[in-house]
Amino acid sequence: MATSKRKKTDTDLGTMILRNMAMTMEREREKRGLNKKEMASLCEITSPYYLQILDGSANPSLQVITRISTNLKIPLQVLMMGQKAEVKVD
Repeated sequence: MATSKRKKTDTDLGTMILRNMAMTMEREREKRGLNKKEMASLCEITSPYYLQILDGSANPSLQVITRISTNLKIPLQVLMMGQKAEVKVD
């Protein structure tokens, strides 16, 4: 029995995370002086998938997001939210 692959509906949060990932990854790429193919290789993803992240059509798994974060040495919250999360100590 064949299963059909349906595109999941985009959510505002998912769209925001993907947009922030794209901006953060491009900022890091430029800061490191890499081309897009080199950046994809550093992140351990394919060049076409990197371009899909940039154009917002990718749907990266948590495993892929974590691998990108680890390879770029960027905290997950920075990669996904575009800024460092504030830690409040009471």
